[in-house]
Amino acid sequence: MELTNYAIARGFNWKYLKNDSVRLTVRCNVSVCPWRLHAFVVREGPQFAIKSHNNIHTYGCDIMSDGHPRTSKKWVANAVKGKLVDKPTYRASEMMRDIRREYGISIPYHQAWWGKEVAVSSLYGDFRTSYHMLNWYSERALQSNPRSILSIEVDPETQRFKRYFICFKASAYGFEVGCRPMLFLDGTHIKQHRVQWVILAASALNGNNELFTVAYSIADSETYDNWVWFLQKLKKALLSDRRIAFLSDRGRGLKEAILDIFLNDHHGYCFQHIMHDQCAGKYAAPFKKLLRKILQRIAYAVTEQEYQDAMMAMELNSADAKEWVLRNDVNHWSYAHFPGQRFGSLNTQAFGELYSNLAESFNNWIHDARSLPIL
Repeated sequence: MELTNYAIARGFNWKYLKNDSVRLTVRCNVSVCPWRLHAFVVREGPQFAIKSHNNIHTYGCDIMSDGHPRTSKKWVANAVKGKLVDKPTYRASEMMRDIRREYGISIPYHQAWWGKEVAVSSLYGDFRTSYHMLNWYSERALQSNPRSILSIEVDPETQRFKRYFICFKASAYGFEVGCRPMLFLDGTHIKQHRVQWVILAASALNGNNELFTVAYSIADSETYDNWVWFLQKLKKALLSDRRIAFLSDRGRGLKEAILDIFLNDHHGYCFQHIMHDQCAGKYAAPFKKLLRKILQRIAYAVTEQEYQDAMMAMELNSADAKEWVLRNDVNHWSYAHFPGQRFGSLNTQAFGELYSNLAESFNNWIHDARSLPIL
């Protein structure tokens, strides 16, 4: 590898004359050039010591192109490994740019892409192999975290991984004694090109209004079936039957799954998504701004009178907009009509949680980890 770096830095190529386990002899790729290097292995390796080196190049040895024939995915991996430790989301296009700046050569995209594959595998292990280690991980985790819930499921026909659930006993206990009974649910994609999985997660707010992750799952997709499985495991992991208020962006299958598994609990919709759906491309900008203000009055209305006044204002400005509000489960996002408790905080002016921002905070928190193997 060091010989390759030297050749890239000096802008020439070389070829092997001898290359075995104990010695190495190379010469310049131009046959008339006297440049030559001979080295031998130090003890049992892997280091080599240079025995002789003719460092004279004749005219015509320089490589006259932007690339270099000695670059490979292994060389790229070695060049970018340090950056991948600090930034797992390091992209192939960024690698191409940095190698161009630092080494003065251009590499094709596919070489950068495969180089990242080799580097990630070397640093963190193989993506696919990590899934085979989940049973081992579950056994070890239960030994050190007894009474936790860790469950893996495979497809009965193909025996391929389908989904995995984790809720540590300490997380369930922390939610029970240190968090308000409210769970933020969301799904986010794992950023792995070879496997298309999603992370389903349940997060809470602790007494300091900080993110507290209660449980999460890896699944093949965000569907009703996977949300039902996740919520069934979550219900089993929780330490009491106290009423819970769920808050979500109404992801695929989630709305129906909560209703089926937590029959006596309440599901609040993220108001940010409600505003986006109501005003998406239908109205002119000034009128859209007005409707959003009225929609906020509807959402934050504390009393029935405030709610009715806001609905009247909406009807006066747009009868269609009022009908839209009534069709879109207003009792799930208007504070006056929400049957559960949203547990207000300083961040929400004591009106209660109307946004699923905490779920997005979880997604941002695991942003870099989503690019890594599951274990």
